[in-house]
Amino acid sequence: MAETKNSHGEMIGEIKTFEEYKGAGVFADLLLDRTFKKAFNPDSQNKVCLIALLNAVLEGEIASPIVDVQSRNKEYSDGSNENRTSVFDLHCIDSAQRKFIIEVQILFQKNIVNRSIYYASQTIIAQGKRGKKYNYELNPVVTVVFMEFNVFADDRYIRRAKLREINGSCISDALNFAFVELPKFNKPLDELETTLDKGLYALKNMKNMTQMPKQYVNTVFELLFSTAKLAKLSKEEQKMIDEAQKAKWDEYAIHKAAIDSGLQQGRNQRNLEIAKKMLLKKKPVEEIIEFTDLSEADVLAIQADLDKA
Repeated sequence: MAETKNSHGEMIGEIKTFEEYKGAGVFADLLLDRTFKKAFNPDSQNKVCLIALLNAVLEGEIASPIVDVQSRNKEYSDGSNENRTSVFDLHCIDSAQRKFIIEVQILFQKNIVNRSIYYASQTIIAQGKRGKKYNYELNPVVTVVFMEFNVFADDRYIRRAKLREINGSCISDALNFAFVELPKFNKPLDELETTLDKGLYALKNMKNMTQMPKQYVNTVFELLFSTAKLAKLSKEEQKMIDEAQKAKWDEYAIHKAAIDSGLQQGRNQRNLEIAKKMLLKKKPVEEIIEFTDLSEADVLAIQADLDKA
């Protein structure tokens, strides 16, 4: 499938039909609100998938591996808005009392890093207690953002950060971040080695698979495939998944149309400016038309404006 890249580095697919966007139709898209929250539910047996994915993404950035998790706020984790495709999140807490914000961002957000800092800081502030004896003892807040677009300039698909000195030494584990740019993760199936590889590949590609690859047999992520298998869902769940996929497809299409329109307007403006410069240099109208792809009427209109000046 061809792709368009905007000035922000965002990848927008050239989607022809909804059926094409849906993928193979065997597994639901893991990057839909309902599917993601079911596949990585911290209050079900699927918590093992969430724990494995988080430990892989946060390797080296948290003091100790995550052992157990549960929902921190039920209202954040019930997937109540099925058609909200631009952003959704899942909140949980582990047995070490670390608070996690797991976010999936579908469409480009200019200030995604600042946005993540803002919401993580709110979770920090919420830990404050009134009274003279509060000693600012904070449980770490960990934010993980999976993005279906690119933000950073280089080819790294994962960035991990926390509060550090200039020389790199950690001064506090109160705020921890991991940003994953899924378009940059391009490992083929036969080169998947680590838990991180397999987790990101499943997130990005499961909707296009027709069966579980052998690379996932006897791994923690084997459970993802049975959870996302459309044939195992109830008719109501299948309908909700289909509606969410349609909403995501529509939002992509609208977003891409806006980008294409902006790019076309930019090209037209440049061509008008070029035509004006060529007319000032007395270039033939036929040459200007050929060079800029403007119509004869457009070029003559520019000439008329110049003659009035």
